[in-house]
Amino acid sequence: MTTWTKGLDGTWAAGDMQCVAAGNGGAAAVTIPTVTVADLQRVGLPPSPVNLQPGTGEALLNVPLILTTTGGTVTRDTTVLGFPVTIRATPVSWTWTLGDGAVVGPTDDPGRPYPHQTLTHTYTAAGDHAITLTTTWAGEYTIAGLPYRPVEGTATTTSAPVAVHVLAGRNVLVAPDR
Repeated sequence: MTTWTKGLDGTWAAGDMQCVAAGNGGAAAVTIPTVTVADLQRVGLPPSPVNLQPGTGEALLNVPLILTTTGGTVTRDTTVLGFPVTIRATPVSWTWTLGDGAVVGPTDDPGRPYPHQTLTHTYTAAGDHAITLTTTWAGEYTIAGLPYRPVEGTATTTSAPVAVHVLAGRNVLVAPDR
C-alpha cells in the first residue's frame, strides 16, 4: 500500500501507507492499493504481432528471414479493491522463438523491415517451424487521478505460433542461348 498526503496547496505527495489530507484534524486515513504484476497480467495485454519478410509463410534455406513487430503503450482501466485504476503498459523487450532451437533476444529492438532490417534469422534445415514472440511489458498505474507510480516487476504475453515452411533450393546450371 502507498500513502499519499495532500498538502495545503492541494497537491499530492507519495508517502508510506495511507492517504491523509494534511491539516484535516481527526480525518480518517484512506488506504489505497498497490497495483502488482498479477494485476498487470490480468488486464489483458495483447501479444505483439509477428511480422515476417517475406510474409508468404515460406522462407528459403540459408537466406535470412526478416523479423519485425509493432506495438506501443497500452492503457487499460480497471478497479482494484474498489478504486478506479488506469494502467499503462509499455513493451520493453521481445524474445523470438524460431522453432528450430534458435532464440533471438531478449532485445529492445522491435525490428525493421527491408531494406533497413535489424533482426533476422537464417534457417539451416528445411522443414516446418513455428515462430512465437514473447513480449515483456513494464507498467505504471494511477489511482483516482493521483500521479503515476511504477508497477514492480514485468508481465509477459506470447503470440500464437506462426507457421513457416522452409524450402531448400537447388542449383541448376543452364547453358546460355547462343
